[in-house]
Amino acid sequence: MTRTTKTSNAKTTATHTDDARTIIMDAVENLQEKIAVPEAAREFVAQQAATAQERTEAAQEGAAKLNAEAEKAAVSFVGSYANFTKSLIDMTAANVRHAFEAVEKVAGAKSLPDVLKLQADFVRDSSKANFDRIKDVSETAKASMEQVTATAREAAAKAMAHGNKAA
Repeated sequence: MTRTTKTSNAKTTATHTDDARTIIMDAVENLQEKIAVPEAAREFVAQQAATAQERTEAAQEGAAKLNAEAEKAAVSFVGSYANFTKSLIDMTAANVRHAFEAVEKVAGAKSLPDVLKLQADFVRDSSKANFDRIKDVSETAKASMEQVTATAREAAAKAMAHGNKAA
């Protein structure tokens, strides 16, 4: 008998729960039908969504432009760096050639005074050539840095202008 009572109580509890759930669901559905969102609120939300979409598109466009400007600046920097290192390599190669020429001349010398004169000529010519080469390399480096700086300045100005417009 105890088992029957429990089963019967469980069925009664389940039935009451289903009835309560149905009543609540009906009340919520009736309430939802009666609540109306004012048109001004709907228009405001639509307008804000459109504004957010426009700003998102502007930000994406700005990011793409910024990326393109950064790429230009990077290419400019790499090109300038390549020119600078090429100048250093050319300077080093010229020094090596000059040293080998001096070695050949010294190898052909017949006396110690000739060797000393060739060595003095080598040092003098090498110093003058290195001074001129270093001057050329430094001018190349200066021109390269001026170009890179100008490119970076332009890229930053464009990014700032677009960032201010997007905001």
